[in-house]
Amino acid sequence: MIPKGSGYVNKEKLNSALSLDHLNLQWPALSITQSSFKEICSINASLDKQLDLNERFKEEYGISLPAPGKMVNHSTGSVFWVSPSQWFVTSNECNPYFDQLLTKKFNDVSTVTLQTDAWISIKIEGPASLDVLERLIKIDLSERNFPSGSATRTGCSHMTIFIQKPHQEDCFIILGARSYTKSLVHTITQATENILGKKE
Repeated sequence: MIPKGSGYVNKEKLNSALSLDHLNLQWPALSITQSSFKEICSINASLDKQLDLNERFKEEYGISLPAPGKMVNHSTGSVFWVSPSQWFVTSNECNPYFDQLLTKKFNDVSTVTLQTDAWISIKIEGPASLDVLERLIKIDLSERNFPSGSATRTGCSHMTIFIQKPHQEDCFIILGARSYTKSLVHTITQATENILGKKE
C-alpha cells in the first residue's frame, strides 16, 4: 500500500499500486487517486435507432446522451460520447450485472457490452493538475477549450486514453486500458515529479 503523504514512488511501491485499490499519491498541489466509477459499459445504438435510444435514455436517466466531446452525470455515475452512435456509461455502484441491467432497459434499440475489466480510471486533482497534464497530453485542456463537462479520446505517452473534465474545480479523470496500468501510473507520476519534485 502506498501511504498517504508520499509523493516519491519507488518501483516496489509503484507495483503495489497497479490494481489501483490503494492508489493514493499526494503532493501539496496535486493528488493522484482511483476515481469513483466501479462499472462501465459501452452502449451502441442499433442501426437508425440513435434517436430512439436517446429518448429511452432520457426516460430512464432524465438526461440526453451527450454530444461529441461531452459527458454528463446521471444519478449513480456518468455517460460520455466515445464515437458515432457509441457511448460509455459508468456506475459508481458495484454491480457485476450492470450490463444485464442496461441490456434490459435498451435491448431493442442498442447493443450493450460490459467494459469494466478492460479499463482503469485515475483522478488527477489539485491546482497543479493542468500543469502536469500539459506535459502528457497534446490538446488544450484550459477551461476555455476544455470546460467542465468535456470528454475526449486522445493519446498519452503512446497510449490511447479518454480524458474527462468533471464538474469539479482543478480535477481531471483519465481512463486507460487496464493492460497499461503500470505504464500509465508511472508516466503520470514521473511528470508530476518533474514539476513538483520528489518526496523521499
